[in-house]
Amino acid sequence: MNKSCLIGFLMCSAFSLVVQAATDGAHITKTISQIERKKGIKRTIQYRPDGNDFVCVNGKNRYTRALYGGITDFRIETSDRPVFAAYKPKDSKHICFRLQCGNQSIALDSLKFCEARYRAGRRTYRLTDPLLGKGELNISVLAFPDAEGGIWRFTMKDMPEGALLHCYISEIRAKNLSRNGDMGADRADSFDAPQLPKEQKHYKLSLDGTTAYIVVEDQELRLPALVEGTSLYDKSEKWRSEIESSLQISTPDPYFNPLGGALAAAADGIWDGKIWLHGAIGWRSQLNGWRAAYIGDFIGWHDRARTHFDSYAASQVTDVPATIPHPTQDTALHLARSVKKWGTPHYSNGYICRTPYRKDQMHHYDMNLCYIDELLWHFNWTGDLDYVRKMWLVLTSHLAWEKLNYDPDNDGLYDAYCCIWASDALYYNSGAVTHSSAYNYRANKLAAMLAEKIGEDATPYEKEADKILKAMNERLWIKDKGYWAEFQDFMGHKRLHESAGLWTIYHAIDSETADPFQAYQATRYVDTSIPHIPVFADGLDRDYETLSTTNWMPYVWSVNNVAFAEVMHTALAFFQAGRGDDGFNLLKGSILDGMYLGKSPGNFGQISLYDAVRRETYRDFADQIGITSRTLIQGLYGVSPDALNGKLVIRPGFPMAWDKASMSMADLAYEFLRKGDMDIYNVTQRFKEPLALTLQVNAVKDKIRLVKVNGKAVKWKTEEAANGYPLIVVSVPAVTKAEIEIQWEGNVLQQIANDEIVTTLEGQVDLNAPQGISFLKVYDPQNVLVTKKVNTTKLSSKVNKDKKGHHTFFVYTRQGNMEWWQPVNVYVNVPQVVYNGFENIETGKCRVVNMDKQFNSSVADIFKNEYLSPRSPYTTLQLPTQGIGEWCHPLLTAEIDDSGLRSLVKDNMYKTSLGIPFRVMKEGNNIAYTSLWDNYPDMVKVPLSGKASHAYLLLVGSTNHMQCRIANGIVRVYYTDGTSEVLELVNPDNWCPIEQDFYLDDFAFDAPRPRPYRFHLKTGIVSRDLGKALKLRGSADRRFEGGAGVMLDIPLDKNKTLKELTLETVANDVVIGLMSVTLQ
Repeated sequence: MNKSCLIGFLMCSAFSLVVQAATDGAHITKTISQIERKKGIKRTIQYRPDGNDFVCVNGKNRYTRALYGGITDFRIETSDRPVFAAYKPKDSKHICFRLQCGNQSIALDSLKFCEARYRAGRRTYRLTDPLLGKGELNISVLAFPDAEGGIWRFTMKDMPEGALLHCYISEIRAKNLSRNGDMGADRADSFDAPQLPKEQKHYKLSLDGTTAYIVVEDQELRLPALVEGTSLYDKSEKWRSEIESSLQISTPDPYFNPLGGALAAAADGIWDGKIWLHGAIGWRSQLNGWRAAYIGDFIGWHDRARTHFDSYAASQVTDVPATIPHPTQDTALHLARSVKKWGTPHYSNGYICRTPYRKDQMHHYDMNLCYIDELLWHFNWTGDLDYVRKMWLVLTSHLAWEKLNYDPDNDGLYDAYCCIWASDALYYNSGAVTHSSAYNYRANKLAAMLAEKIGEDATPYEKEADKILKAMNERLWIKDKGYWAEFQDFMGHKRLHESAGLWTIYHAIDSETADPFQAYQATRYVDTSIPHIPVFADGLDRDYETLSTTNWMPYVWSVNNVAFAEVMHTALAFFQAGRGDDGFNLLKGSILDGMYLGKSPGNFGQISLYDAVRRETYRDFADQIGITSRTLIQGLYGVSPDALNGKLVIRPGFPMAWDKASMSMADLAYEFLRKGDMDIYNVTQRFKEPLALTLQVNAVKDKIRLVKVNGKAVKWKTEEAANGYPLIVVSVPAVTKAEIEIQWEGNVLQQIANDEIVTTLEGQVDLNAPQGISFLKVYDPQNVLVTKKVNTTKLSSKVNKDKKGHHTFFVYTRQGNMEWWQPVNVYVNVPQVVYNGFENIETGKCRVVNMDKQFNSSVADIFKNEYLSPRSPYTTLQLPTQGIGEWCHPLLTAEIDDSGLRSLVKDNMYKTSLGIPFRVMKEGNNIAYTSLWDNYPDMVKVPLSGKASHAYLLLVGSTNHMQCRIANGIVRVYYTDGTSEVLELVNPDNWCPIEQDFYLDDFAFDAPRPRPYRFHLKTGIVSRDLGKALKLRGSADRRFEGGAGVMLDIPLDKNKTLKELTLETVANDVVIGLMSVTLQ
């Protein structure tokens, strides 16, 4: 029961009542967390689709679906039951109702039956209860389109005579809201009334008629006359309906059908009259990023899109030349980021400020890249060359600014300076980065095309685009694995960081840097290397999945999250790669996760419940709204206009099992219908001028009897594709309406390898052609196969001896009249030898190695130093001078305290609980640190002698998320005969950060088991699960008080004589130290 309503009613009524007991939330199982899911408990479907509605019965979520009105921050918060809030900064109100029938009363949010519906900006309720007898109360809630307020319409049917509704408005419980009352950031009960409201007002509404209204305006309730109420409601509903109609979709999958209107309503919620805001609620601020501004053009609101682009064009710096040379790092922020000073390369001509119509406001992010990409898509949709001319200088100034700042060495590959959503804590130290290079490739490529259209010189942009693509293919594309590296180091050994994030894959594909074979291979990297998290609930047709953004550790915000927009953009890349079924599955998994299983119906949220740290957080986030529009329109429906060149491509990404689908928006509408062996596409164009249409569809049979366009037979062709289906291409001249009819015949197309082939190192791949299929040739870009003995019916080959893991090659096949490439995925299964180490420890046979002369520091000094060189000669994001933190936390440090360990040392001997003795200094220097920083040598050598079966090591040092899944250091033990044993120190396998424990959940955060032993510097405790031993809790803050090292065991050849041990640091950023060596 809503306590504030009860209190208010008792305070305001003059007669006694019998109060009915509450039943709030008694009918819905709570949504459960990932941790509970791992125990076998499934999530609940909290909302179900019904036409264009999201529906729940007796739901439990309060204040989780906002209704947005005009362009201000006012909103009405609705719940699964009829209890509300009217949000206004520092003046939010709680609104509730209490039903009285005779001498009984009950809060409306406690009635026995409540069906709640959300539909594109409108919330409705159908209520029944024993108190009403056969009566039914219906409520419809809308926000005003042009004022800060809203209206409730009450419709009564067979209500008891004399029924009365008591209406209350009061202050809310929360005195302060950290994120405007958003989900996951502020308490769920923030909008409830206080236990004893001080500002409560009470109104009575008779329910004897058939319709009544209540209005909130100026944060007060009033009861309008029926005529006025009807007028206000109809006006609001008309506006809402127009917003909803901006995008309408229909599919065989009911979970998709409400999305068009819901997306438009959310988009309207982030529009402030000048720009697309950063979010509708928790991030409701003027910020030129990230992917929000796609929304205008992809749902046909080109006027709003242009207003947005004009607003930020007016904030591009035009009168501040770059007079201060690189590097321009901020010394106060420990060199982690650029100093905020006009005239530096970062804050100079071409830079776009965060607030519209402000050229004097420095903001740290490079949001230029997103803005320009969105602007280029606006040109694609509208084809407006006059606007291209107007914005030409904006585009070219941006390109010059990007080149000056992020490719100052002119190698064609660009640094990334917090230029995507996942930018907080990303830093590349002037490295060559895939996602930023891809953005700049597309921008230069389209700039060259635009230049030719408007009579400008296209040459510099053509050359730059060619240079970028060539460099990406030569340096960042990992040919033998089939995807792009995250980045290549500028400093140190210039190594490739092969563990790519989602953004690396989808940006490269989205920016058109990939050919069809690269696109397929790169999406396979997502299949095999990015953590997949199950999405399942009772009532779903099957289990689905969502994705983490990386597999990097340790956790830091925005680097390893389950973020809806990241999954959406990845789904778009799958559609673009021709993998429609797989793109659809990702898309649906994310939609189910956020909109139906989550707490907010139809929510375009930021962070998923499956996120290990943040859980379900934020509603109607602009980044997700913008990219979802592209994934639906450009991905699922396959619509890609190029109005500048008079072209329109439609390449539907529908699941192969669908037999119908349709969509309608301002620029076009089309319908797909399958009748037996005939596919029909009806396309109606509403562009300013009709565009020449190219329809691209996957073949479903091996012959085509006939293709007709508007009743006339036409020719068709195939286009090269690598997704496993022949790509049929039908060209249609520029007409307003086109009916394309494809009549299939023959046999259903056969796949030569439905599942991944599993083999072993140097194993055999034998592929037999199904009946009716002929093999013609093989394309093996990853060089998986040794020999390519292929005839028309069989392919047989050994696997190359240096191959392991997941790979792909392609076979060109023929069936009937169709010829096409089919991918063949191969998993070379090399059993992982898990060496647990520390077996058969014999204390009596252990001898410590004296390495006193190698010691060059105290363990506790690691973050007390200033690491000043070598550093990039260019402005960049980089590790702070103290050796820990990142640009978002440039002053972060950790106090390392080895006093406890030293106190356990006697006669410079430390005896571990495992029985292994180590020589450790009780006073003075006690470690040999190595690093690529000039503070320490990059290698230390320790002389050895005699023979041994094991070398036990105490190691201490730093690592971070940017050095994950790559060797940070290498330990080598040499024998006198020149041979050696080699142990790579890899984060997170066997190398761990001194200051914290890794959080592990077997999904986004996973590492080999058993974990290495860690020893606590403050207490000397040794454990394979030191976090548990020290009672660390949670997923985010897992810092060790005092720090911890790693204890490793290197097995040796006991028959060989030892010469020396070396420790070499090979990764940038890190410091690795050797405390002790013991031989057994």
